[in-house]
Amino acid sequence: MPATLSELLESASSTREPQILDEIGIRQGGVDPLGLRQINFGLMDRVLPNLNNVARHIRPYVLMAWAWRRVRRLLERGKKDGALDSEIRDFVDRIEALYAWSQFLIDPGADLPGAVAMRKLFEVKSYVFGGEEWERRRDMRRYSTGLVSPLNYGPSLQTMGWLVRADEGTGIFRTPPELDSVLDAFEQKIKGELDHPAFNRLGSVRVKREDAERWGKLWSMGKPLAIERKALFERLGGPLAALIRQQGIALARAGFNDLASQEWELDEVRARMSDPPHAWDDPGNCPPIAEDWRAVQVRQVFRLALEGLFFWFVERLGDGPMHSSAVANEFIGELGKKRLPRTAGAWLLDNATKENPVNVLATIKRALHSRTKLAAAIVDGLRHGLHEAPGEALDFETFDRLPLARARKEAESWRGLSPRDFFVRVLETWIMAQHTYWCVNRGLSDARGRGKTILRLRIVMDEGGWTQTPGTTLGNPPEATPDRLDTAINLLEECQMLSAQA
Repeated sequence: MPATLSELLESASSTREPQILDEIGIRQGGVDPLGLRQINFGLMDRVLPNLNNVARHIRPYVLMAWAWRRVRRLLERGKKDGALDSEIRDFVDRIEALYAWSQFLIDPGADLPGAVAMRKLFEVKSYVFGGEEWERRRDMRRYSTGLVSPLNYGPSLQTMGWLVRADEGTGIFRTPPELDSVLDAFEQKIKGELDHPAFNRLGSVRVKREDAERWGKLWSMGKPLAIERKALFERLGGPLAALIRQQGIALARAGFNDLASQEWELDEVRARMSDPPHAWDDPGNCPPIAEDWRAVQVRQVFRLALEGLFFWFVERLGDGPMHSSAVANEFIGELGKKRLPRTAGAWLLDNATKENPVNVLATIKRALHSRTKLAAAIVDGLRHGLHEAPGEALDFETFDRLPLARARKEAESWRGLSPRDFFVRVLETWIMAQHTYWCVNRGLSDARGRGKTILRLRIVMDEGGWTQTPGTTLGNPPEATPDRLDTAINLLEECQMLSAQA
């Protein structure tokens, strides 16, 4: 727990000699150096809410629902009287870990979280699900790499209706009775194994590797039953899904179908979903929610353009400090010999081409990874984002996240500036002001409120101009935030609800 100011003052006043202090918890800024990404998630929630980029398969949903039903039935049958909440959760955690272990044993590349954390179990002859080692592993999985983690399947298990928080107990769930037929069908696959203590006893249990391997083939992720597929789709995009997600899934299916291609790439589906109706083969198939999906992609373009500019800026300062005007001259110099318009308005704000944002995003990605023509790609991204900016920000698009509506208003106030002077404003307002705010103000706020480490600025101002802070490394180029479409398409494929499958 960080010391309070009064405690620090008291300690300082009573100290009479030097002391060795703990290392200060300051690290280089993380994956969101400009604080722009939260708006991405807010926009995604308007199309594909309650999905993430990990929960991509049907069987884990069924497995976790079955585990909670199994432990409740064991208690009802009198297998354990007066079980503690912690014992009940431990049983479910054991089933979850057993499932992950079994899947990695039959396929080390299984598409499940936690492969690295489970590596120690790959070669053991048996493992005891009990004792201090298991408790450490269990607690780590519960909050990070396990299926039940808030980062993985945990949230959507509840929001999609596979689990319901129980009235009794802390952290205890129940399975809705309407899923009984689904769970009965799943249980039939492992019926011959249910006498094993792992499925029949609370508390410490030893499981042999050979047993886990055998179970891994019985409940493999790769072969969900028809009844499982139906139950998942009903909750993903069918009648039991939230209305917004129904519309978002319908858009994904419509975009896929409009391509009418046996050989397709995910970006092609993403782009078709972002197209205006007149660009579809059948304009009548384009749902109205496509406008919200396009807004997701436009924001991706704008954010990646600015983070790409930040990345370019950090790299240029590797040779020494530079003032804003010198940085602007170098950036504009990289655009080539083509003469720029006299004003920023004519350069960036007027007469922009109505291009699909997914194509613009692809151009920025290529430039970031090839490190060629990056300045031109950044300009294209800024031009596209400003041209498509809405008149007003949405409720969740807070001012400090630089919503596109705010960016457009500020850009309009700078439209009479030269391209060089406009770029200086972008650099100082949208890059450095944002970076400073999120590393210092928000970093300190997080540290006070939740004990996080303080994020360190990567760029500061000194007498020679902008300069890298000591120890700054360039790192990898920024990436677009995964927009959950891969998850949605993968689940639709497993449900056999895409095109000819349906």
